[in-house]
Amino acid sequence: MRIAIYENLPPGGAQRTSYEIGRELIRLGNRVDLFRLSTYPDKGPFDLASQAEYVHVAQFDPLFGALRSRIRSGHFAPRSFTLFGPLQAVHRRLGELIKSRGYDAVLLHPDAMTGAPYLLAFLEGVPTVYYCQEPPRISTEQTVLDQHRRNLRRSPAIIGRVRVLEDIAILGRIARADLHNARMARVIAVNSIYSRERVWAAYKRNATVCYLGIDADRFTPGAEHIGRRREVLSFGAPMEAKGHDLIVDALGLMPPERRLGFRVVLPQTADSARLEALARAGGVVIEVERGLPEADIVERYRCALATVAAGRLEPFGLTAIESMACGTPVVALREGGFRESVLDGETGILVEPDAVSMAAALDRLAGDPAFSARMGQAGRKDVVARWTWTRTATQMEAILQNVARH
Repeated sequence: MRIAIYENLPPGGAQRTSYEIGRELIRLGNRVDLFRLSTYPDKGPFDLASQAEYVHVAQFDPLFGALRSRIRSGHFAPRSFTLFGPLQAVHRRLGELIKSRGYDAVLLHPDAMTGAPYLLAFLEGVPTVYYCQEPPRISTEQTVLDQHRRNLRRSPAIIGRVRVLEDIAILGRIARADLHNARMARVIAVNSIYSRERVWAAYKRNATVCYLGIDADRFTPGAEHIGRRREVLSFGAPMEAKGHDLIVDALGLMPPERRLGFRVVLPQTADSARLEALARAGGVVIEVERGLPEADIVERYRCALATVAAGRLEPFGLTAIESMACGTPVVALREGGFRESVLDGETGILVEPDAVSMAAALDRLAGDPAFSARMGQAGRKDVVARWTWTRTATQMEAILQNVARH
């Protein structure tokens, strides 16, 4: 097949997904071209441009380039301008180019600026698949919206108030654009059954599940003689969304003589001062690391007693299957996509979203090394069987072939 892939993503889980699926589609014998905006020029080690047959980077330079540096650092203000007319114009030109090249199918990933990309509306008549990681949560979850507004208010006084007022004015418009664009996709694919339910609720569209994966040759268990640290591991930002404070509360409930340490790995720019103060107040030893390369992340998985996935309503959660691939059991909330990736009592422990339940699970793993080891071995076996990028890409290839035929 001749496949066009669209992405406009910063380094992170969604960008890696685009890279891994594209790379595997090429390995399966497809011809893949890549279309992206100039918004995020640094893709890190997961840049599909080096493997695609053709790469087109559309320049997004509103106000004659005056906002270029701000946009590339992830600041889109004034969003009432940048996220609408100028962005739509770039997508319209991209749509004309893609249609002129006659692809069998187009695979579109979420746009970090808007959610469902405007490009979907400019590919009428073209077989399109939108791989929706999740509908925008800011439009549907009050806790996410509250945190977003708190972040806006942290700007200097008058600027913070202006940013909130602009947000109130444009949020509905952004949500309507996301809904319209998503409904223009010929097929919507999602990363879990839970995400399929969210897509139906948000867009009133059925979706096809295409689970995410990991590279089981990169994420592997360590040598048996390497001991486990008496600590748990957690990843990611925003801090509140990933539930790090809940983990601190749970560890604080463990008896001091059995209390585990806490290692949290964050993006380079994340502020951890509040979390560290919370840990100190609760008598929890915390180690914060930022911007680790993948080899170091694998080592952290291998040495942890458990990985804790405490993000509320996570659509899937790559952290859980990365940990299991490294032979490390997972303690995850019994909600969202974790219910599909973690086999409760076999590859990890699913808990209620409260500190008491989480503390009990961690205490059980810490107190029974044989049980923890069996769980880690089962997790590795399950990942190799069910959670690889090759399996993901094979599913996606079948979805693309089907949409191309119809």
